[in-house]
Amino acid sequence: MDFPADPLTSSWWPYIIALIVGVVTWIRSYMGGSDCPSSQKIDGKRVIVTGSSSGIGFEVALLLANRGGQLILACRDDVAAASAVNDIKNRVKNSSVIAKHLDLASLKSIREFTDTLEWDRVDILINNAGLVFHPFEKTEDGFEMHFASNYLGHFLLTHLLLPKLKAAQNGRVINVSSQAHTVSEINLFDLNRESNYTPREAFGQSKLALVLMAGEMARRLKDTSVTINALNPGIVRSTKHMRHSPLSSSMMVKFAMYPWMWLLMKTPSQAAQTYIYLAVAPELTNISGKYFSDCQVTELTDCAKDEKVAAELYNKSCELVNVRPI
Repeated sequence: MDFPADPLTSSWWPYIIALIVGVVTWIRSYMGGSDCPSSQKIDGKRVIVTGSSSGIGFEVALLLANRGGQLILACRDDVAAASAVNDIKNRVKNSSVIAKHLDLASLKSIREFTDTLEWDRVDILINNAGLVFHPFEKTEDGFEMHFASNYLGHFLLTHLLLPKLKAAQNGRVINVSSQAHTVSEINLFDLNRESNYTPREAFGQSKLALVLMAGEMARRLKDTSVTINALNPGIVRSTKHMRHSPLSSSMMVKFAMYPWMWLLMKTPSQAAQTYIYLAVAPELTNISGKYFSDCQVTELTDCAKDEKVAAELYNKSCELVNVRPI
């Protein structure tokens, strides 16, 4: 008996659907980046992660706690930080994690944080906190908000913690930059960008400053056990940074862009992988002044490796926050 042909199996549609699924899966895998290649534990190592109550910072804290680290979540929002601590403790049994108030837009808050830090050493400092696409605003100290929160606050924090980082066997500082630094420049005569302000330029300058800081401090710390590197986490969805993004300008835009954001952007957990690699990998013990993306050293642009500009920015930053150059 002859049976009628199944229209589904006799057409090209199953193959087209399979091809589409395969392409989408490949794109998601590729855009997700590399997993941390190191399984190294960090039992007993003391870690500070700024801006770790949510987003990438929270994922980094969770992953490092799971590897045995003792953590301080250094955050501006005390309620969110306390909630994050409880969440980590519920997921990682016997974890040592606490929250401590830190507002990187306030030089006073940074000094209070370091003055009251009871640890005698810091093994890993992750300068993660920051903001993007923020309207022009000055801090209580008179600095533009991107410049202060993303860069200058971390510059001061790192300097004040240097004695404790040097007390560690291999103190590691990790600066979180962005791909935006590649199309930016430093205006040493107008670091607040008051003469020609755009949120995008202000953000890019702050992220370029973090890369230059890593290079300059690496040169100055070359005879110590402290290393400092910068990283690019990639384009990440589901973070608070998105609230000032043009992609969040209206519900219609959000609805239209969500499928593309899902396809082309990393999750916070995927973005955290390079952080973890820089924090734990034994092979990076003596690597300093580099820029990483997807767990690989990446070549810097000419602006980002300009040693003259880096030195000038470093000295200017020391003056602004009133610390002695190293």
